[in-house]
Amino acid sequence: MDFAKLHSYYTSLKIDGHVPELMEKGEMSDYPPNHHFKPEPGFIYFVTEGSLAITVAGSELTIGNTIEYMPVGLMERYCPLVTFEYISMTPIGVIKVSYEDFDQIFIHATPERVNELATILVYMTIFSLDLHSERRQLTSYQTIKPMLFRYLYRSQTHQDEREGVAAFIMRRTTLSRTHVFRVLADLKEGGYITVERGKLVSINKTLPEDY
Repeated sequence: MDFAKLHSYYTSLKIDGHVPELMEKGEMSDYPPNHHFKPEPGFIYFVTEGSLAITVAGSELTIGNTIEYMPVGLMERYCPLVTFEYISMTPIGVIKVSYEDFDQIFIHATPERVNELATILVYMTIFSLDLHSERRQLTSYQTIKPMLFRYLYRSQTHQDEREGVAAFIMRRTTLSRTHVFRVLADLKEGGYITVERGKLVSINKTLPEDY
């Protein structure tokens, strides 16, 4: 699945009609990079700018990043048995709304608002399935390869993100530091990628099928 194309299509959808109501009813806050964001019970949060990583509590493995208009805290509201942790990868802006206001905006509103929420939730599922599929590839290289494209796309859309490409891969996989650095070094030496100060700058030619 072409993540960049899928994400670009998602952001082109007209599913931001609820944003003015969020701004009116919610409370806006800003947080610096590497902030451990903790949703409060009784509230739903929307990241308006920046990148927020999602991890399973007690694990260093990043399972993904929030997507535009994603309601953070909604999973915890309806399934309190799960516990996620959130870490800002860049400066982030967040709108906080109560459960009551969230329901008023989305659940007890017009069909258009219900459709917006359903679309957001569907794409959350699609992106999650895409990540899960990536990590079930047969080889470690087949896991790394699509993540290079994902990292490059994220660095272009979140220019304040400071995470290097090796850390990006290791936080989202169980691959060893040694192996990730070796693969990146070999791809760089072969002229396939350009890495500057730990950040992937470009993919210069078609990546090899196998490693």
